[in-house]
Amino acid sequence: MKAIIVVLFCSLLLTGCWDLKAVQDMNIVTALGIDYKKDHYVVYVKLTDFSAVGTKEGSGDSKPASTWVGVGEGPTVLLAINDIYRSAQHHTLWTHVKAIVMTKSALGKLEDIFDSLLRSRELRYTSWVYGTDKPIESIFMADTTLNQSPLMLEMFEPKETYKQRSAIMPIQLQKLVNSIREPATSVLLPVLSVTDRKWMANQKDKTPSMMELTGVYVINKGANEGWVAEEDMMGARLIRYSHMLRYPFSIPERYGLNNTLNLTGPHTKISLDPDTSERLNININLTVNATVLETRTEAGMSEYQMEQQAQSILKKDIMKEFNDAKDKNIDLFGIEEWLYRHHHDSWKRYVSRGPILPKINIKDVNVKVIIKHSNTYITG
Repeated sequence: MKAIIVVLFCSLLLTGCWDLKAVQDMNIVTALGIDYKKDHYVVYVKLTDFSAVGTKEGSGDSKPASTWVGVGEGPTVLLAINDIYRSAQHHTLWTHVKAIVMTKSALGKLEDIFDSLLRSRELRYTSWVYGTDKPIESIFMADTTLNQSPLMLEMFEPKETYKQRSAIMPIQLQKLVNSIREPATSVLLPVLSVTDRKWMANQKDKTPSMMELTGVYVINKGANEGWVAEEDMMGARLIRYSHMLRYPFSIPERYGLNNTLNLTGPHTKISLDPDTSERLNININLTVNATVLETRTEAGMSEYQMEQQAQSILKKDIMKEFNDAKDKNIDLFGIEEWLYRHHHDSWKRYVSRGPILPKINIKDVNVKVIIKHSNTYITG
């Protein structure tokens, strides 16, 4: 009898799953978009049908998953989000947000945006962050190849494409927030866009619209300094992306032919010229490894010639890109942060006199390209 009483008493202590909800009974937000128009915020949420994701992964169903995008407006970000709740029909879950996309106008309100968002414990610092100059709804409605899972979009898995072509390094929310709070830190925020010109499908009623990264916004001390296209950031890529895995680099040859190297593993050493009376003269020493992807000359260019030409081209690119960005008041290479961390006294002295970027000058650039192998067999 005592044993029965003990069992009944213990069963009362078990809570069970009385508040369990199925995934189809919740609005699960996987992407958050923020725009700022005139005097109010417009917030977009992308919902993912996780029950459809499970079906696709389990049975290989190729039917396209439905896409839902919610829109809310308000004087603050949180009030705009609450505007979405009015017609949400179900409880909205934020713990699965994997990407945050902000328009160019919203980037001018970063402190206000994150002050609102990060007060919630549901949003994680590991979300990927992007800027865009396109309508957010067009990005959230983008397609996947072969009707894959909606979680396989590039904005959710940017590392996979970066491993194959290290053009623009993805960053997470934590890094962007930290840059806002630092007095000299800048980050290269990837710019997300869509294109309908590069893929085709046997669907007569629709042309696939696919995501792509087109460049970066340079965010310095929480302010957007400007946009830099992918083709104008070779120097920034080599100097700032220490984990660059592979990027194709073309060496022009006579008769319209090209030789292509695969650049990887750059290492940069920056030094400050001792004479800093008037200007901050910077010296850059860059070493980058390479492999030969293709050669297009009849006689064949030697590896030494490829290294010499690549070094000459990269040196010119670095000087030109820095000066072009400087003319637009963009610290593309993050030199001010380097001064702040490695020559703090000089940084403090110069920044007290006004903007420091106009006082920075690249005095010399030394580039060394080392071809590790040619990706082919040598016979004879």
